[in-house]
Amino acid sequence: MALETSTYIDGLVATNPVATDGLAQADDHMRLIKATIKATFPNITGAVTVTHTDLNTVTTPAFPSGTRMLFQQTAAPTGWTKDTANDDKVLRVVSGTAGTGGTNALSSLDATAVGTVSSSISGATSLHYLSLAQIPSHTHTGSVNLRTNWEAGYSGLSPIGTGAARADGSGSSPSFTTNAAGGGGGHNHGVGSLAVSSAFTGTPNQLDIAYVDVIVAQKD
Repeated sequence: MALETSTYIDGLVATNPVATDGLAQADDHMRLIKATIKATFPNITGAVTVTHTDLNTVTTPAFPSGTRMLFQQTAAPTGWTKDTANDDKVLRVVSGTAGTGGTNALSSLDATAVGTVSSSISGATSLHYLSLAQIPSHTHTGSVNLRTNWEAGYSGLSPIGTGAARADGSGSSPSFTTNAAGGGGGHNHGVGSLAVSSAFTGTPNQLDIAYVDVIVAQKD
């Protein structure tokens, strides 16, 4: 009888078995068909629900050979090879030509300050004269010399010439306190000639981080 040999379904001969083959050879043909189907679709473990239209539209692999993608896992998926050319770098999205750059590894970036910053202030604020409303409330005290009695006498220094005049007698000096004044209000000073200067002493962080350029693309 005519019984071909084949590993995949493309090797099956459509005209076999011929009409003259004996019925006893039918099992050989059945086993060959099943073997080639299983070899051709080794990963099919469930129902295939795509239609013939879906299959006919697949003209190229989903990801052509050489396609690069990012994966959040240690090992590359099956069918992919891990590219270790770049390590310990950041990703930079660009709209132009993709490349690489930078010097320092990402892990070398230390956010802790390595040094000190010294600052100084010089100059003076603007001059400001306080108004009565701005000074604190306050009073003033003092005393006044008063003559409380007069005695008759004689003086050659009378305001109207020589003759009778009065000479002062005993006196007193009572104290006094003025009324309170001042509002205790606030006030501002202009910046004037104030200036601030700062200087860093130490080793600055190296921010020239190594990077790899990537682009953003959308499937057509």
